[in-house]
Amino acid sequence: MASIRDPAEGARTLESILLKQLIQDSGAFRGMSQAGGKIYGEMFCEALANAVSQSGGVGIAKLVEGSFEKMGAGGEAAANAPDIAGQFLFGHGRDTQASDATNLAPEVSSNYGKRTDPIDGSSKFHTGIDVAAQEGSPVLAAAPGTVRRAGRRGGYGNAVEIDNGGGLSTLYGHASALAVKEGDQVEAGQPIAFVGHTGRATGSHLHFEVRKDGKPTDPQSTLNRWGERADVLIGRKP
Repeated sequence: MASIRDPAEGARTLESILLKQLIQDSGAFRGMSQAGGKIYGEMFCEALANAVSQSGGVGIAKLVEGSFEKMGAGGEAAANAPDIAGQFLFGHGRDTQASDATNLAPEVSSNYGKRTDPIDGSSKFHTGIDVAAQEGSPVLAAAPGTVRRAGRRGGYGNAVEIDNGGGLSTLYGHASALAVKEGDQVEAGQPIAFVGHTGRATGSHLHFEVRKDGKPTDPQSTLNRWGERADVLIGRKP
């Protein structure tokens, strides 16, 4: 996925995210009971949303792009992109205070290791930790490094992978939108993406992985060495 610093591409991406949510909320595919039906339904919703958005959309992208242009196409637009999307999804007159009051502080909802898969119920090894958080909250880099990959990545959805040096890399998955691109240099605590539920996800959260020489390792151990907690990977929503 392109960086949302490109207003037109960012607007189409956000429209696609909103369309997917609307299609899923319609319940049209809840009856898919065959094996893997839920996953296939989500994939179909995403493909349909992308196709509609890329073929001209339903007008949301133009409105979002106009908002980008009013703010400027740089960092300010990127920082406020999720909030713009929320306005179009929930309506410009939504009560943000009441909405925000229902959101809990970020917390680890699933640990590293063997667990019951939340989608198909099978026993699988979870290669990272999940941090449940409000949709659109900034995802912060755990450590400085160079962005190795940024874009769509299978079940991880929209994801950022950062090379932190010494054979270590960190991966941030299921984002609603990205704020960096391949090759960018980032600092610890810098916003790199926004919390979402793209890819293989059942709700809004950050999937965080630490890899040593390409192999997943316990993220909590690394965070402890860096003197950080999992909840500080999530910033305050603009």
